Amino acid sequence: MKQNLTFWEILPVGLMLFSSFFGAGNLIFPPALGQAAGDHFWSAAIGFCVTGVGMPLLGIIAMALTKNDNPNALADPVHPNFAKVIVMLAVLTIGPLFAIPRTGAVSYDVGIRPF
Repeated sequence: MKQNLTFWEILPVGLMLFSSFFGAGNLIFPPALGQAAGDHFWSAAIGFCVTGVGMPLLGIIAMALTKNDNPNALADPVHPNFAKVIVMLAVLTIGPLFAIPRTGAVSYDVGIRPF
């Protein structure tokens, strides 16, 4: 049986999705991208929207369509080993390869380097 969500049920889910994807990069990067793009502003804006909005949205839609909260379920139809590798690369990219070094560099630049 199909149930339609009310506005008051959709609103918190939408706000939670927005807050989970919005970060400092979404506030700082677009103006810098627009300035650096110069005359190619529209192609840069389209590329940013596709990669910064479209791809995360496709990921949410894919997870909703599979009705599964396990990331392996998305890649299992390709090959089980591919699923393990892609999930492992995603977790490593999110944490040790980018986020942790960036956090350390920003903390150093802001808190230690000026002194």
